[in-house]
Amino acid sequence: DVKELYTKIPSIEIEDVKRDENPSYDLENMIEQMLGVQQSRGAFGAYTPATLYSLLALQDFKENYPHKVNATRFEEVFQKGFNYVEFMYFDQGDSSYKGVLDDGRWWDTLLVAQGLHEIGENSSKLEPVVDYIIKYGIQPNGGLAYGWEFEYMPDTDDTGMIISLMIAINKEKYKDQIEKSNDFLISMQNKGGGFGAFSKGLEESFLVRLFAGKFINSAEIFDPSSVDVTAHVLEAWGTMGYTVKDFHVSEAVHFLKKEQKEFGGWQGRWGVNHIYAVGAVIPALASINYDLKEDWAQKSIEWLIKIQNSDGGFGESVLSYNQEEWVGKGYSTPTQTAWALLALIEAEKAGLDVKDAVDRAINFLIEDHKELGRFLDKSSVGTCLLYTSDAADDLLCVDLGGRRIIKKKK
Repeated sequence: DVKELYTKIPSIEIEDVKRDENPSYDLENMIEQMLGVQQSRGAFGAYTPATLYSLLALQDFKENYPHKVNATRFEEVFQKGFNYVEFMYFDQGDSSYKGVLDDGRWWDTLLVAQGLHEIGENSSKLEPVVDYIIKYGIQPNGGLAYGWEFEYMPDTDDTGMIISLMIAINKEKYKDQIEKSNDFLISMQNKGGGFGAFSKGLEESFLVRLFAGKFINSAEIFDPSSVDVTAHVLEAWGTMGYTVKDFHVSEAVHFLKKEQKEFGGWQGRWGVNHIYAVGAVIPALASINYDLKEDWAQKSIEWLIKIQNSDGGFGESVLSYNQEEWVGKGYSTPTQTAWALLALIEAEKAGLDVKDAVDRAINFLIEDHKELGRFLDKSSVGTCLLYTSDAADDLLCVDLGGRRIIKKKK
């Protein structure tokens, strides 16, 4: 439904620009900077839209200032860029990557491997997967890229996930890499205890928002600390044996407490929305052996139970970011139901009375799977990525939207 994409249709007036015979120093310098950041496979910023916009800008510069252009260099840049877009949009066969805006192979591979491990696959069969990710995905600073062309900015919660997987598969074998990747994570923690996805210290700026004007909603120019990424890192620290007694852990927990909404949930940044965030925070707290019966943690669980749909599933519209009446409301989706289950199952382990909610949610997943023989979200569950995954597409387990795969209760 288009109403789920926009509450207001954006409108930007574009004025004719009078150009001088020669570009300004700032413009020429910006073009040179753009040429310097094209990635090895041709992308700009790792995303196909960013690549297309960059190529448009370069083409405009070429047409208006041909005497300032190295034609051979520009032709090579254009060819690499178009090849990348064609690869992502059209050369993926029938895979879930066809037509998407970026490549997330390391994240997806982690999810599949983690899921296989949690349903009992032999660890020795999964070691080659971990070895492959370490060889091709982990960067020299210990961080793991989200996928191809993200090598220049390793991702914090991807790094947390590979740490958890290395510990689960063969902790002794990977101990040096675990330590190096953890050093990367600790170095990326922001003031206040939270984590951005790719950057440190790239928080909100009033001045940047002011000068960006109407274009501020056309691109994400900040990478502030977010609850979901912070929770994913915290969960990894739990697998390493850290507890709230450790300073960096206590700082992260403090950040989560500070960001909690009055009703008990949190806003999700990389998934829709408060359901997703609760599904990240509660497993993270459980991982560090935090008492889920504390009021603030229990409050989020009580909110989940309150907003469970009559069919047993969970759903939340993207409208919940701008309209309070949509918080926790939406058509049930397998992904959002799975996110809720992540929290509910940990709550059940902690002795909270959530068994009925857990059973109803699992039954929703089973019945939903019967309809198509696979899990399919019928409403948007991602805030920024047109992303699908076929991971764990079978009757006994479900991809829980980024954290783990659980077995169906017998």
